[in-house]
Parts: sequence; structure tokens; C-alpha cells
Amino acid sequence: MSEEEMIELIKSNREGILQSDVRKNLGIDSKKCSRLVSKLMKKHQIRREPELAKGRNTFRLYPLVFAGPGEKHKKLLAKGKFSPCTGCTMDCSPETCYLLNEWIYAVIEEES
Repeated sequence: MSEEEMIELIKSNREGILQSDVRKNLGIDSKKCSRLVSKLMKKHQIRREPELAKGRNTFRLYPLVFAGPGEKHKKLLAKGKFSPCTGCTMDCSPETCYLLNEWIYAVIEEES
């Protein structure tokens, strides 16, 4: 049983699948299932939400699928790239940042 098999099972259930059902479908014990779920969550491949099913606490697992930037993100994109300031940790001045200047020129080029 591998991470790939688990993610494929979860992806095949867009409305989500109970973690207990994943465990049963793949024939693995709850400890191994929990470890694999944790790995996939750390890799941002799935998310889980607590749920009460048949009087028992469990989790519903959902695949995480990147659908691309939405309309609200379009202003941050130029030539398909996010603003270099998004998540930047460099200690620089915007007036002299080469990456920011290149990105601004790309924005201007796309608008003209």
C-alpha cells in the first residue's frame, strides 16, 4: 500500500471519503492509515475535516486540486508569475529591487 494508491482513492471521491472507508478499501490498519494521511496533508495533497459517522468520530478526506489563480489573484500576476514580493523574505528596497522592477515591466507590457 502506497501514498499513490491512497491519493488516487481519495481523488476518485470528489465529495470526500471517510478515513475509515479509505482504511477498509485499502486493507490497512488505522495506525498506518493515519501516518499516510498525515504525510499527504503535509504535502498539501489532501485535507481532512472531522465528522461523526454512525455514532463514531472520524474524518472526511478531500483531495486538494490547484485549479489555477482565480479572478481575485489576476492583479498579482504578470506573464503568469506572481509578484516577486509575494512571500519575499529579502531585505531590500522596492525602488531598487531587480525582481520587482522586472515584474512591473511585465505588467506594463501586458497592459499595452
